[in-house]
Amino acid sequence: MVMVHAMTEHANGRPPRRRQPNPLDPAKIRRRRIAKGLSLSAAAAAAGITKGALSLIENGHRGGTMRTVVAIASALECEITDLMPDAPRSAAR
Repeated sequence: MVMVHAMTEHANGRPPRRRQPNPLDPAKIRRRRIAKGLSLSAAAAAAGITKGALSLIENGHRGGTMRTVVAIASALECEITDLMPDAPRSAAR
């Protein structure tokens, strides 16, 4: 029996890509989209991505490239930082 390590190379000879943490807050994206009165399809079209891709991002199942993040912020007429999680508050001592 041959054991294969999980980090083996793909058939194309390259190592598998690591998933990057999602820099966006999915709930903020959805709330802002709904507040702007945009359907999932309309917001995705404005951002130049598919409805499925935006759905995955809004549900936290996928992050996006920097280009996608910029496009979503532009489609929602906001800054990228408006779509990021709030900074954790430090505990008072």
